[in-house]
Amino acid sequence: MYTDYHIHLFIDGTPVDLEKLSLIIDALKEAEISEVYDMGSKNAAGFQYREVFEENGIRLKTCGFALYKGSGYGRFLGRAIDSMDEVPVLIDELYRKGADFIKVVNSGVVSHRAKGFVTEGGFSGEELEYIVKEARKRSLPVICHVNSDGKIREALIAGVDSIEHGFFINKESIHIMKEKGISWTPTVYALLRYSRELSQTSRAFYEGVIGEHLRMISYATDIGVRVNIGSDSGSRGLRHGVSYHKERAILSDYLRK
Repeated sequence: MYTDYHIHLFIDGTPVDLEKLSLIIDALKEAEISEVYDMGSKNAAGFQYREVFEENGIRLKTCGFALYKGSGYGRFLGRAIDSMDEVPVLIDELYRKGADFIKVVNSGVVSHRAKGFVTEGGFSGEELEYIVKEARKRSLPVICHVNSDGKIREALIAGVDSIEHGFFINKESIHIMKEKGISWTPTVYALLRYSRELSQTSRAFYEGVIGEHLRMISYATDIGVRVNIGSDSGSRGLRHGVSYHKERAILSDYLRK
């Protein structure tokens, strides 16, 4: 049985209701996935659906809703933070509702159109450190959506427990990961699947990004960083179960090292 370390309770980018939830559960069971990590939704559906998953023999770990900065990337994943005074209140709410971890968004997503090839989003280093500190008061791990090495470095210094995606990371940051025992969920297939819908010119850009990402994954596994298999399933074009095994196939050579 398998664990998918990064899913969304969506189908093709659309949040599911209780009726359609069975489609996700059936797909996970068919793929022999017995544990999933829900990376957040605006309505914190993970809290509502956790019992249904358990009744079907699947353990659902959830952040409920993610935390993101103001007008930056993350609106469909959770709650915006406009003032740091909101942080302890939101973390306390998540703790009381039974969150398994805190999900924080510290950048946007990879885009060939964006400055620096990553869209806007994320907190300052000091703000991120404060979020991690508040989460630690409730003994909650912090999982961080982040791309671009600068934003990744901020997350590592702040002491998050896992880097999600992590495109454009460099070797120095990977060594910090190793030293601090921080894991990495690199979601390679998600970007690969997205690139297939683009023009040949745009696709070439993403193929280059993916190639470098795989080189960094190889380096990370060589020095002993824990790499998790997470599919980003539920996002547009990413089917539950199927996408997990696509990701697993991509990473299999690296994880056997």
